Amino acid sequence: MTTRKTVSDSPKQLAKFSKSLIWGLSISVLLLAIFAKLSVDLHYHGLGTFDKVVGELIRGFATPSLTRVAIVITNLGSAYIEIGLMFVVGAFLLFRLKHIWETVLLAISLSGAWLLNTILKELFQRARPDIVHLVKAGGYSFPSGHAMVAASFYGVIGYLLWLNLRSRSKPSWYIVVFTFMFIMAIGISRIYLGVHFASDVIAGYTVGGVWAIACIVGLKEIRNYKSNKPALSNCVDSEKKI
Repeated sequence: MTTRKTVSDSPKQLAKFSKSLIWGLSISVLLLAIFAKLSVDLHYHGLGTFDKVVGELIRGFATPSLTRVAIVITNLGSAYIEIGLMFVVGAFLLFRLKHIWETVLLAISLSGAWLLNTILKELFQRARPDIVHLVKAGGYSFPSGHAMVAASFYGVIGYLLWLNLRSRSKPSWYIVVFTFMFIMAIGISRIYLGVHFASDVIAGYTVGGVWAIACIVGLKEIRNYKSNKPALSNCVDSEKKI
């Protein structure tokens, strides 16, 4: 009886994963299409008006107090904060919760995003805005590293928090809202502080979003495989007995 129930649950779990994969691929295709459009427009110098209008709109709200807040927010997307957070959260996942694959996922979401961003910046080699920078920033501009890594790294952290609360039947919707708003705030702070164009930030969100989706779908596949492994073993054992 146990074997039948476990084996019958396997197709349901597989169907659930397939649905997640389809959604993930669909969103990824949309994000990549946006990135491709931005890349083409950048090549043909078609982003000037858009970047100017959005940039002036955001910087039009500038005040000394808001500038201080923007600097704090942008620092939360810096490498040293994210690396430190990765070790803290990773240690909790690994040693307290014994979640090995979640820890690996967290490290991949951060390191992979930074690697992709470095490659893309060298590929496009777009100069930063020729205006006053309110914080120090080096290297190329497109796509925004802060926006890209925030979408990937903080997106994965948000997903893991949401997953943990949901598994314990606790309210989790606010995690999605807070994660989204936090990631948006990091990107907007880069435009406000004058170190990125709006198109840089949007491009960073698209690629970072795709990388986050890839990491999350990868984790779901691993979990699905691990949960189906006993079912497959029981099925093989039953066939041997027959």
